[in-house]
Amino acid sequence: MSGNYATPPPQSATQETTLGQSNGFVDGSYPCGSLFGIPLRVHKLFVAYIVIVSVLGFIQGGLEGDSEYGFMLFLVNGPILFGTVLIHELGHCWATYRVGGTVEGILLWPLGGLAFIGHSGEAKEDLFVSVAGPLTHIPQMIVWVILLAASADGDATLTFSGAFFADLCRHAIVINLSLFLFNLFCPAYPLDGGRILVSCMLLCGVPVGTTANITVAVSAVFGLLIVCLGAVYLNFLTIFVGGWVCNQAWELYQIVRQGRLDLHPIFHKYANDARYSGSAGSAGNNGSISSALGGRV
Repeated sequence: MSGNYATPPPQSATQETTLGQSNGFVDGSYPCGSLFGIPLRVHKLFVAYIVIVSVLGFIQGGLEGDSEYGFMLFLVNGPILFGTVLIHELGHCWATYRVGGTVEGILLWPLGGLAFIGHSGEAKEDLFVSVAGPLTHIPQMIVWVILLAASADGDATLTFSGAFFADLCRHAIVINLSLFLFNLFCPAYPLDGGRILVSCMLLCGVPVGTTANITVAVSAVFGLLIVCLGAVYLNFLTIFVGGWVCNQAWELYQIVRQGRLDLHPIFHKYANDARYSGSAGSAGNNGSISSALGGRV
């Protein structure tokens, strides 16, 4: 899985609605309280994923005579993954508040999480919000390394030893390290890395049309690479992530061909701004749906 956030224009079906309103992201989800005043929802498929992985783990553990294996998978793919993704989303929410934006809520779904946010800032603020999610994995890793060292007599290596809690810490470290690297350095839209690439190009003066074309090409290439990676390791979730990235690249390509960047979630507020496109007009102040997807690739 991965992390990202999107900014739909007013015409978009996924624009700044309240988290409880029906749209493609929240259908099939249920409220599960709030944190720091931010409503939380969990998608039923996220729960199904945890159950399926745990059951398969218990079955495999039973066949191999390892009764703890299934419980380990449950903790890793349940509470630890849930908490890791949630903190990632809270990073995006905190950054949104810092730039004067608003937060509607957070949804945890099969690919990780979606933070429903909105701000009226520009490329600099978009960059700040995009980076904030992946950076939350650094303090998380530090905490898990400390716990690992304390439980393994100072051995903070990632070599699995068979000690239950120490190996649990190692799994958590690997999850956070993977999410940090993938979200920050995979420059494919709509992942965090893709949005970081877009913001950096706009800040460097690259015209919005050129930025969109580069985003299409880069996202398509990385999407295909992710699909191939998933196929090699027979990881269907990774294949799905890659397919989703490719689909988003195709949709952006169609919008570029139609000359309607003003309708695209990430480019709409730059499309008619002379500072970015050379045309008259200014960007509107629109809300956003930020989706930081956390989990395993």
